[in-house]
Amino acid sequence: MADLVDELRALCRAEHGAAGGSSGTLEGDVRWRAAAEIEALRQGPSGAWQPIATAPKDAGPLLLFCPGLAGNAAREIVVGTWRFDANRRSLGYWVSDVGILDPGFAETGPWIEYPELHPTRWAPLPVPPAERS
Repeated sequence: MADLVDELRALCRAEHGAAGGSSGTLEGDVRWRAAAEIEALRQGPSGAWQPIATAPKDAGPLLLFCPGLAGNAAREIVVGTWRFDANRRSLGYWVSDVGILDPGFAETGPWIEYPELHPTRWAPLPVPPAERS
């Protein structure tokens, strides 16, 4: 079975020709635009995981993926933020409020730098649910 995106694009090419006929004809076809939107949705929301090197250092708390993280961190994911302390390091470091990680449990605590915290990916925190009265 062919992929829906491939089918939509094949229909457009069959109708408009491989080159798209006149300039912009393919891009103007609703089927072509639908295929592009489906591809974008398949790649995930704008909150998809990104390399840690691209993480904003001034955006506040983020989701951090830390492979190999032990303890009660859900699927190696914690909430963390970037800290800069000129007295300790010149480049800054990642911290989390997850609490003690090694013994296999987590407790809410202050934002602390844990030696186990080595994020490789980040994602923005989701929007909280709206309160209903």
